[in-house]
Amino acid sequence: MFHSLDQLISWEETTKKKRGVTHTPAEIARQPQVWRETSDVMQDLNGVIRELIDDQETIVLTGAGSSYFAGQCVEAALASVHKGIVKSISSTEIVMNPEGTLPRSPFTLVSFARSGNSPEGNAVFRLAQDLRPGLVKQIVVTCNDKGELARLARQSSGPSVLCVLPPSTNDAGLAMTSSFTSMVVAGFGLAYRRDASGYKAMVAALAKAAEKLLRTHGEILRSIAATSFSRIFFVGASPFFGVAQESHLKVQEMTDGQVIGKAEDTLGLRHGPMAAINENTLVVLFASTDTYRRRYETDLLKELSTKDLGCKRLVVCPDPESGWESLCHHVLDFGGDCDHLTDSVLSPVLVLPAQIIGLFKSLELGLMPDTPSRKRVISRVVEGVTIYPYPK
Repeated sequence: MFHSLDQLISWEETTKKKRGVTHTPAEIARQPQVWRETSDVMQDLNGVIRELIDDQETIVLTGAGSSYFAGQCVEAALASVHKGIVKSISSTEIVMNPEGTLPRSPFTLVSFARSGNSPEGNAVFRLAQDLRPGLVKQIVVTCNDKGELARLARQSSGPSVLCVLPPSTNDAGLAMTSSFTSMVVAGFGLAYRRDASGYKAMVAALAKAAEKLLRTHGEILRSIAATSFSRIFFVGASPFFGVAQESHLKVQEMTDGQVIGKAEDTLGLRHGPMAAINENTLVVLFASTDTYRRRYETDLLKELSTKDLGCKRLVVCPDPESGWESLCHHVLDFGGDCDHLTDSVLSPVLVLPAQIIGLFKSLELGLMPDTPSRKRVISRVVEGVTIYPYPK
């Protein structure tokens, strides 16, 4: 039995290596601290970022896999203050259809990447330069100073800013944990580019909320991972859909696909996807702080409870509604110091349950969380992608 992250972190190094937990537990646990370090990096770059971004121009947020989901998590916070269009488009989509996805008017391309060695991410940087010369400005947010994307940003002939996050954000485990949340926190820095003190206060509040969730609910999440389920649904409407996407991927990756994950929109769940919730399904709802939205979330909880859907139902939010305890099995409340936190910045905290469930479920299944893919179906850096020249 595994009792806590702290227990895994305190194991002897030989035991950690044998069980495949040399990296992942520590990478999950250290997130509040690396968010603070990340905010320091972004504040140092604040001046050049302000100079680069034009308030009226389009901002495209891109990346592949978890890095794309990071862009989705940043989109709402950035759109709430930016006067131009803000949209997230995966680098995989841009590579397949560059002319149909890259704007034809001045824009800023923000690329998120843990390693900076993703074939599609690096191809998009080059495609934007080649197909939109004079129109594109680029911001690269990466955890790896030595990656190819960092090199491209340094050598770019066009306007660009390279944001290299602290080395502690560059996860060694297969599944992105602190790298994902730190890139999201860095992306929030773009939204707070004119409010340095507000950014610092927001990140401090995020870190405290995360510390509370890890301290208060870590054992509950471990016990949930020990129960029998083969499907997991993460439910949340924008701005939570990006973190629902990342959460389903986390559990699926760390369990080597033995647990199938799905991400669904709150109201969209009724329109077909609810049919896939059976007695072996864990349902996790990300609930809003907004009273209007909570009426819909409460209705959904009532319906799930009435129909007795899912082996367990969880709600994750700050300051939950009274009565929710009777509609689900666990309410993971991380509120208490959320004055600086709006829905649009909660995703780094909301993803923590998926990371912890994925970690302990991986161990429960006899896998090695640092390298859970037994047949190397997936790897830390995507392999096997050929990038073909794009005909101009």
